Amino acid sequence: MIVKVYKDADAYLMDYEAVLLEHEAISQLVLYDAYKSRQDPDESMGLFGVVIDEDLTLLHFSNLPPRNLSIYIQDDSKDIRMATMYLADYMLENQIQLEGLNGKYEVCEAFIEQFSKNVKCTFAERISMDIMEIRHVNDIRPAEGMTRLAIPNEAKLMTEWMIQYQIEALAKEIDYESALVGISKLINKDKLYVFENSQQTVVSMAAATRQLARGIAISYVYTPEEYRGLGYGASNVYHISRKYLDEGNEFCTLFVDKKNMLSKRAYEKVGYYIIDDMYEYKLLQA
Repeated sequence: MIVKVYKDADAYLMDYEAVLLEHEAISQLVLYDAYKSRQDPDESMGLFGVVIDEDLTLLHFSNLPPRNLSIYIQDDSKDIRMATMYLADYMLENQIQLEGLNGKYEVCEAFIEQFSKNVKCTFAERISMDIMEIRHVNDIRPAEGMTRLAIPNEAKLMTEWMIQYQIEALAKEIDYESALVGISKLINKDKLYVFENSQQTVVSMAAATRQLARGIAISYVYTPEEYRGLGYGASNVYHISRKYLDEGNEFCTLFVDKKNMLSKRAYEKVGYYIIDDMYEYKLLQA
């Protein structure tokens, strides 16, 4: 096995973009990192590559600190565990900065085992998620109300919701100023949506985040506790998904906590279905 690396996202995409696009929603983290780096190479310096066994490409990876190392399995017909260990050894031998890890469970476990043999550290599991996709919206009756773009004077409320989302969904904290900057960017780019109920009260939010080649990712789906159980979050996702599909995207995708059965069932009613899963670990230095 060998690890083939690219410091240039354009060269990596020239060789592998077509393969990544075959399962775009599953490879989206690696693919989006490459698009981001290609678009702004000075601001998004990173490392891309593959693990190859003879003529067979097994794994793809991207590492754009402070984003996690993301690993995508292209072919599991050979020893994926061994391929992952080769990648861990490469990261160690070349002293490549690592913030955390995203990948399937077996990939994460193999990488952590090999990496931890040589570095005194701990990898903490942050979240386990199912990757969901939609290509056709079901004909359902959403909750009464409307989805619209968030406006600047709602930034404070949305920032408070974003902080709660980070704590509840991602098990991490974010300071107010960072959350406000992120929310303001989403609002200014017309990417943050809110759902107003029939009383014209804003009761839920969601954002269109990663624009891919053929689809778009929806994230930051959050409904305050007092408005949950009324279908507002799912209705917001329904309207956002229909909008982007109608505009020509082949699919929409989102990540949902494996333990959050209520959200998964709600998204399934809209038309989403599970296509894979992904685990996230953060590297904690000893």
